[in-house]
Amino acid sequence: MNLKFCPQCGEPVSPNDDQCPHCQFDLQAVRQSTSAPKTQAKKFNLGSLYANPYREGMKRLHAEDAAAAKPRRHHWWPWSKE
Repeated sequence: MNLKFCPQCGEPVSPNDDQCPHCQFDLQAVRQSTSAPKTQAKKFNLGSLYANPYREGMKRLHAEDAAAAKPRRHHWWPWSKE
């Protein structure tokens, strides 16, 4: 797994780093333990939020809008002044 940010402190790391240059966290253990993808429900990922908060926020906004979108039915009565 290619890490872009340290899971401990959130600082950017390069793909060939064995330890985080900021907090000295062991990245090899994390890369080996997360090599198999899990099929659990999607969880909120703070790393991706910090990487690009606008994109993650817009994904959630569009998902909420799609779930709550109902076509509004307007009843226009001929005697109504609306």
